[in-house]
Amino acid sequence: LITVPLLMVEFYLILAAITKVPAGVFWRLIIGTTLMLLFGYLGEAKYISYTAGFVIGTFFWLVVLYEIFKGEASRISSNDASPAVQSAFKLMRLIVTF
Repeated sequence: LITVPLLMVEFYLILAAITKVPAGVFWRLIIGTTLMLLFGYLGEAKYISYTAGFVIGTFFWLVVLYEIFKGEASRISSNDASPAVQSAFKLMRLIVTF
């Protein structure tokens, strides 16, 4: 369960190594992944309906995907990062997506 939030921290740290990154980027990534995992767990453990857990968890996964593909994190990577950092960022995006 901790690997996904750690990956979000890596996104932030990679960007923070090259430029000043607003704290909001970090919090959107961490909160989005934490809520995604929480609702997925609640649905799987039948604390809430499986469907509700899936739908809510998927919503937060889409929030994270938006941030890393179209949101502020993506813009920072595109505008300020070297080709090596952009390559790492793109590879990490694929890991989160699949």
